[in-house]
Amino acid sequence: MTIDASTLAFAEAFVSFAAGLILLITWWQDRAAWPAFWWAGANCGVGVGIALLALHAILPAYASMIVGPLILDLCAVLAWVAAAIFNRSRVKPTPVLAGTAAWIVLLMLTGAYASGQLAVAAGWGISGCLYGAAATEFWLGRSERLRGRWPMIFLLGLMAIALFLLTIEFAFSTLTLPMASISWLGIIHFVTLVYAVGSAAFLVMMLRGRGEAKHKAAALTDPLTGLPNRRAFMQRAERIFERSGRGEIPISLLAFDLDRFKSINDAFGHPTGDEVLRIFANVLSRALRPADTAARIGGEEFALVLPGCGDQAAIAIARRIRDAFQDDARFLDGRRLDATVSVGVATASERGRSLDDIIASADAALYRAKGLGRNHVMAAEGDSREPPASAVTRIA
Repeated sequence: MTIDASTLAFAEAFVSFAAGLILLITWWQDRAAWPAFWWAGANCGVGVGIALLALHAILPAYASMIVGPLILDLCAVLAWVAAAIFNRSRVKPTPVLAGTAAWIVLLMLTGAYASGQLAVAAGWGISGCLYGAAATEFWLGRSERLRGRWPMIFLLGLMAIALFLLTIEFAFSTLTLPMASISWLGIIHFVTLVYAVGSAAFLVMMLRGRGEAKHKAAALTDPLTGLPNRRAFMQRAERIFERSGRGEIPISLLAFDLDRFKSINDAFGHPTGDEVLRIFANVLSRALRPADTAARIGGEEFALVLPGCGDQAAIAIARRIRDAFQDDARFLDGRRLDATVSVGVATASERGRSLDDIIASADAALYRAKGLGRNHVMAAEGDSREPPASAVTRIA
């Protein structure tokens, strides 16, 4: 059985348009999924453009010779826009519109002063570059691990190569529009079929994967401060503690409690209290090393895990955080707050101590610090080289 170019073209047109409709439904269900919207436009446009080429026998010549190829060229722009939005969240419209307009003018001039066949070849060559650029966009965002990313890059690269081959075929042969012959370069028909189905499926897969990752991150993040919440902290601290325990590496835990926080809420209102929490979260974040984990445990309570950090270093870090917070939270909106924090420090440097043990030790040290007043750093009883009480200085 022989399949001619027109038959394959109608199949391409139908499949591409159907894939575009599926993506449009995906966008309709999630209006934030703008890559699906633009990719839907690209796929539907490919379906329309190919249909115009396939119907060259019954349509006016300009429909197949000009309108069809031009629509296919514009679809390459939409595919790149969708990939760029997926990777960068937004694209500046002015450069895109200006570049597209310049491209169209170039093709029109080529068709008017050279030949229509050369103009189509040039259009497909630039389209191949745009599909290659779309593949590059997905490759640049590879640090975000999503299922479907590498297959999408492969399909876009394959589409770009097929268009480059088609450009060569039309530019340096005697083939005429509107359809390429079924030769070894006729593989473009099969590539377009696979691309239409695969790109839609892989884009939906990546969008869903990104959505699931966002929901998971939101479930493990404190919405007020942006720090991990208690659940996330316990998961990460358990992993850090297990690794440290296996290698007999010291690990320290700092427990924080903002002093007189209820009084701040009562005197200045909850919005001010929320801002104080954000100030402390910012101070805590600035003190983090790459391997450290900080979290808001609840209310005005925070915690920090310091892998590979002994007791003396942990106390020094606690003091720096305490002092920085005292400076940053002294005034807020012209009002004097003098907000401070108390810190309990516990260190596990030997085997046999569980995460629960070190948390309990840090909490006990924090309770002692609060009992002495406010703005204190206290080490847990029994930690090695615990500094004498005189080493803990009350700032206010």
